[in-house]
Amino acid sequence: MSPPPSLVMHRATAELISSGVAEKTLKAGDTAPSFKLNDPEGHPVSSAALLEKGPLVISFYRGVWCPYCNMELQALQQALPAFRGLGANLIAISPQTAVNSRKSVRQNHLEFPILSDTHNAVAAEFGLRFALPDYLVELYKSLKNDLLF
Repeated sequence: MSPPPSLVMHRATAELISSGVAEKTLKAGDTAPSFKLNDPEGHPVSSAALLEKGPLVISFYRGVWCPYCNMELQALQQALPAFRGLGANLIAISPQTAVNSRKSVRQNHLEFPILSDTHNAVAAEFGLRFALPDYLVELYKSLKNDLLF
C-alpha cells in the first residue's frame, strides 16, 4: 500500500530543506540576474526594460496544473494595485509553454504576464531550480500531472 500523497510531499519537502538548496538562492540585497523571456504571445520581455519603469516583483510559478500556485497568482492579482501604487511592476515566470501561460492568465483573471522560462534557466540563475526525486515524479504522474510543460 502506497503512503498518502500528502506524506510523500512532506517527505520531499523535508528532503529539499535538508539538502541546503535554499542556501544557494539569491538573498535580499543580492543583484538579480538580467534576463529576456517571451510573454504568452511570444513577445520578448527583458528585465532591463521592466526595471526602467520601476521596481520589479517576480513570482516563480510552477504551472497551470498546480492549484497552490494558481491561488498564489490570484493573491498576487489582488495585490497588483498596491504594487502599482508603489510604482512596481509584477510578472510571473514559469517553465510552462506559452499556451499554458495564456490559460493561466485567462483562468486566474491576471492583469500581469507569465513569462516562459521553458528550461528553467532563469530560475537556475536565481538559485531556484532543483530536481524532483523520482518518487515525487511518480506521484505527480499518478495524479495526471506529467510535468511536461
